[in-house]
Amino acid sequence: MNESQMKEQRATNASVERDRIRNLSTLFNGTSNTKRQRLYQEFGYPQELCFDDFYRAYRRNAIAGAAVTRVVDGCWEDYPDIYEGDQTKDSTQQSVWDKRVNKLLKRCWKQIKGADKRNLVGRYSALLIQVKDSQPWSAPVDKVTVGRLQEKALVRLIPVWEAQLDPISYDQDENSENYGAVSMYSFTEIPVQQQRSGQPGRIINVHPDRVIILAEGSDDGRLDSGESLLEEGFNKLMDIEKVSGGASEGFLKNASRQLNFSFGEKTNFSALAKALGVADNQLAEALDQQVRRLNDSTDSASFMQEGTAEVLSVTASDPEPTWRTALNEFCATVPIPVKVLVGMQTGERASTEDAKDWAKTRMSRRKGFLADLITDIITRFWTLGFIPPAKGEEITVGWSDLLAPGQAEKIANMDKLADVAVKSTNAFGRSSITENEIRAVGEMQALPELDDEVPPDGNKPKPDPLADPESETEKSGDTTVES
Repeated sequence: MNESQMKEQRATNASVERDRIRNLSTLFNGTSNTKRQRLYQEFGYPQELCFDDFYRAYRRNAIAGAAVTRVVDGCWEDYPDIYEGDQTKDSTQQSVWDKRVNKLLKRCWKQIKGADKRNLVGRYSALLIQVKDSQPWSAPVDKVTVGRLQEKALVRLIPVWEAQLDPISYDQDENSENYGAVSMYSFTEIPVQQQRSGQPGRIINVHPDRVIILAEGSDDGRLDSGESLLEEGFNKLMDIEKVSGGASEGFLKNASRQLNFSFGEKTNFSALAKALGVADNQLAEALDQQVRRLNDSTDSASFMQEGTAEVLSVTASDPEPTWRTALNEFCATVPIPVKVLVGMQTGERASTEDAKDWAKTRMSRRKGFLADLITDIITRFWTLGFIPPAKGEEITVGWSDLLAPGQAEKIANMDKLADVAVKSTNAFGRSSITENEIRAVGEMQALPELDDEVPPDGNKPKPDPLADPESETEKSGDTTVES
């Protein structure tokens, strides 16, 4: 081996060693800090996160629960309309297929929204399709039976948590179009909150025909590639708990009046024990009972001899700055503006920019992940035979525009345009904006053209003979004859 090859081999070995150290550091320490590799342990952060961590945060941490609720309720503020084709049509022009599908989905939206909530908490969630086809859940759906019953074959959709559904086998046929996909799932029927109590639940196998997976953030389609909404900011959620819980604990300890007894050199403990009516060896217990009575009642007294009793207390620091910092960091990972997530105790509302940014976030999720999810659900419906396929097997998910101006904003825009009309009339003798253009900004119905309008007295204005000589000629009855 020559010198060049030896250098290349050493560089390769060094690269492998760096990767090994980095992987070990991430595995055992949870941090990339090379100087302080035990930061996660010192701060109390878990090295690896699992569904239980996310679920506990959602159920017990106020900020985590509020974040999930805000995203779900914000994105599902209203339900979309489904249309055939690649363009959204007006609701009055819905086709028969449009009406049929929207009627079917009307009884499914609640379950779809519930599955979306579970998807935000865990790395994935699922919708189980209960079908009236007389087949076990582990078997493929009988499409002949479903095709005969159509919508009536859909019993219900069942939203399930990540902890309730596990893949147990995969398609290993390299020639199959479903190679690498899950070929069978295991479903635990008992709810997640009851699994903690150790109650047994029925476990059944479910065929992929009957499962729709929600794994937001999974670009490769794998279940374990999904991302929880709470994962990136999980450490900040723990910091919020430390700060708020620590402040509460400090307040409780200050309020509990823990006493410190100081006795002088001349204290006669035998006389003190006699005064308290106990033996010398029971003096400590008597003093403890005296403190308990003092804390339990407002009119208890304490007997001392050549001693003092002081209250142990500390001056608690203001938790607001530290708590607010952790909250801001968490909101940056969601992302939700702070005032949208928690509001303001002073009554101050979120700014217009915050509201627009939050609306953009929700619209982006609507037109991205949720539109794809609804498309997958409807495609599965016609694949199984609940509904006929859409024309060209193409559909459009029509959401309402969350960025559309409100009524107050519409009126303000109309007022601005009216000012422009007045100023342009004063400057040029004519308005640069018509009345109907102003009404259109306020989404009001357009008025008829002014020439077609009839004055309140019912008489049309007389035409100007200089401006319209033909009308004056017709009125006088004169006839023009060509020579």
